[in-house]
Amino acid sequence: MKFHAKLIFRIASVILLFEGIAMLLPFGFACYFREFGTATSFFIMSLLCIGAGETTRRMIRNKDYNIFSREGYFTVVITWLLVIAVGATPYYFADMGYTFIDCLFESCAGWTTTGATVMDYDRMPRSLILWKVVSSWLGGMGIIVLTTSVFPHLGIGGQQMASTEIPGPELEKLTAHFGDTAKIIYSIYFMLTVLEFLLLLPTNMDVYFVLVNTLSSVSTAGIVDLSSAQSHFVITPYIKTVLSLFSITSSVSFLSYFLIANRRFKEAVRNTEIRVFFRIIVVCGFLMSFFLYRSGLYSSYLPALGNGLVQSVSFSTTTGFIADDIAKWPVFCKVILIILPLIGGCSFSTSGGMKVIRFVVFIKLIKRGIYKRIHPRSIKPIMVQQKPISAQSASAIAAFILLYFGLFMIGSLIISLDNYDMETCFSASLACLTNNGTSFGLMTGSDFSIFSEPMELFLSLLMLTGRLEIYGILILLAPSYWNTVRSSR
Repeated sequence: MKFHAKLIFRIASVILLFEGIAMLLPFGFACYFREFGTATSFFIMSLLCIGAGETTRRMIRNKDYNIFSREGYFTVVITWLLVIAVGATPYYFADMGYTFIDCLFESCAGWTTTGATVMDYDRMPRSLILWKVVSSWLGGMGIIVLTTSVFPHLGIGGQQMASTEIPGPELEKLTAHFGDTAKIIYSIYFMLTVLEFLLLLPTNMDVYFVLVNTLSSVSTAGIVDLSSAQSHFVITPYIKTVLSLFSITSSVSFLSYFLIANRRFKEAVRNTEIRVFFRIIVVCGFLMSFFLYRSGLYSSYLPALGNGLVQSVSFSTTTGFIADDIAKWPVFCKVILIILPLIGGCSFSTSGGMKVIRFVVFIKLIKRGIYKRIHPRSIKPIMVQQKPISAQSASAIAAFILLYFGLFMIGSLIISLDNYDMETCFSASLACLTNNGTSFGLMTGSDFSIFSEPMELFLSLLMLTGRLEIYGILILLAPSYWNTVRSSR
């Protein structure tokens, strides 16, 4: 199989350029906090990325390439591996004693918005924590979308590549040109980030913590600095509300914001996926709060309700932040928290999981199966928002869900080779595959440092597989993908 080598190098050069520019923000904070070892690491890597990226971009002539889906999958995977590998270098050269495997895991957890860690946040330099949430923010909507929004004349088929990395069943163009669509997406994303930053600014957090929590929640990566933050400021109900609110807004389909901007309010409000998403959050939140109150963990119902709803939002949006000691919660509540990230947020958003629309279609398929058993001669299509779902789409969704559960089970089996208990293995596999990043068992929270280095590599692969909606990775493993005679482009 032949690929456009120039195309791949051109895309990689632009992404390197972005990554180098992104490193300048943590470099500035490293200088401010007098973390000179880390500052040197960021400065050197930023110069190398910007220099190599801009030089390569100028050397390769701009040309319109006809990119096909096969090349799109390969290019997206290669570029994601590139940003993860390059993103690991600031951790490695910070002279904190981290192994390169640890750094790869940390970088992958950041770019895939998983939020898991194998490092001690209390010991990690602040600038490295900031770099992790910056990479999460960039990875939240997808690095390919970023390149096609800022460089619309890149000369590539942006939609074919972006469709392989944007979470959701399918990518809809909001405008005639995908470059304009990508600009709209990132404009909305940027405005949500600025708004959350301004709302958190008047709290008792300093600018650094406001920035960390803003970038990590709007990208649904989780509040990675929660443990350290406890000693610096009090997490008030207002802060919890703002973080939860923007975790939700980033987990709602960005298509709805486009509809609202164009005054198509009825279409946005009637969106079945969004309505089901909110129902799941509310119902699960109230169920958990009821059992939390009955368990005696809270003296009154109000704090139980607040923490139940906040954790329901956190796990439904796959943000994965922890606002309470969930290790002491009743088993019923823990089971709900395990199920929620499996369903995940809405399609065409920054959240992970299977996505609500797939869950809705799958439930309708089950209901139709029961109905057909009773009325075998009846014709009953799957309807979503008064529109029939094609048999091909329904079959693809059912296959994806079965594949998702199969990969979850295989992942749990492989993780069990480290010989930890069943709860730890199952929840770790789920946390990485759904990009939720929060696990139970021996490591309740986002600390995955108990695992061996080979297992860290596998967990990183699981995170990337979940971020690219499984097929982005598995397609490259199929022999027919590399056979140009048997497969079409």
